[in-house]
Amino acid sequence: MKRLALVFAIVLMTVSGHAQRTADIGIWGGTSTVWGDMDNNAAFETFNPTFGAYFRYNFNARVALRAMFLTGSMSREGTVEEAPWGFDKSAQDLTLQAEINYLKYILGKKKLRFSPYVTIGVGVSYFSYTFRPEDVFVFNPDHPEIEIDGNGNFVARGEESEVVPTIPFGIGFKYTIGERLGLGVEYQMRKYMSDRLDDLDDPLAYKIGTEEVSYNQNSHNNDWVGYLGVHLTYKIYIGKKACPAYESKQ
Repeated sequence: MKRLALVFAIVLMTVSGHAQRTADIGIWGGTSTVWGDMDNNAAFETFNPTFGAYFRYNFNARVALRAMFLTGSMSREGTVEEAPWGFDKSAQDLTLQAEINYLKYILGKKKLRFSPYVTIGVGVSYFSYTFRPEDVFVFNPDHPEIEIDGNGNFVARGEESEVVPTIPFGIGFKYTIGERLGLGVEYQMRKYMSDRLDDLDDPLAYKIGTEEVSYNQNSHNNDWVGYLGVHLTYKIYIGKKACPAYESKQ
């Protein structure tokens, strides 16, 4: 994670010397899917409405920096070790990503009106986590977090709030549809540094005596999120007008 942040900072420092006084704002809408510990994870088998907004600062026709916020539902149904499992929750996603155009692109310029692009950066996600001992017991009665009280009842735990770092990256295509308007489609991925998004935190872990056997680490787990959506962008200027040097590179 530290190495990724260092590379990200070097890229931004490299282009910052050519920074231009232009920026865009946009809205985003689409759906999400979660890949976790459940079996047979098919992409986008359910529609999970997701919405968001972003601010993009353009260094030049190739490189930009995007701050983006997404919020929406996360839900799936499936099985774990042939036992039924499902979850339904909301999640918020905040990222800072470098956006790199394959072709030169300036929103509103007819000669530079479209480009594929890639994004990569750093982020955080907020969501709730609930350990469900009665459901986990069905497929793994030896899970180390399962507790049973003196009356033979499962010891319940309250809902926990999680704020976890993520590694965001994606691909997309954008196109100018007006002097200040642009339209695009993109697919974004998130690598979660946590295994709790699907309410399955290392579900196959077990205890032998006092020793716990775990299959997960913070840097190696099964939780990923995919976002598929479209975005509408509006061009703004920082300052009274665009930098002449920026316009001269059209």
